[in-house]
Amino acid sequence: MKHSVNVRLNEFACEAVAGNDRDPDHVAEAVVRAIRCYIGDRGASGSGWSYPSFPQAEDGSGAVEVRLDIDDDLWRALGEEAEKQGASTQQMVGHAALWFAAEVDAGRIAQRVVDGLGETRDGESKAR
Repeated sequence: MKHSVNVRLNEFACEAVAGNDRDPDHVAEAVVRAIRCYIGDRGASGSGWSYPSFPQAEDGSGAVEVRLDIDDDLWRALGEEAEKQGASTQQMVGHAALWFAAEVDAGRIAQRVVDGLGETRDGESKAR
């Protein structure tokens, strides 16, 4: 099941995850994609994955309201992870967006896609 939820992203996170395309549907899709990848990497313990322990400024200026149509299970998983890390679900949305943008920028998302091309659905290698 899916449900709709409104979240707020600061301008920096919005641009990081969606680029210059401010179409609300594009931004929402990019944010959901970022959340899906972020939760999918749970347990990988890569650099920057966890919500930072230093205080985060919650300046409402320049915030963009985004309406997400998101799977209930994914939203629940994000909420559980937020609670586990001592952050709000709203904070985790912004963190997931920035984390995803950093992974894309570093080329790690593209590398995962390339690595995945050599595997079947059950994880076995196709070529050898």
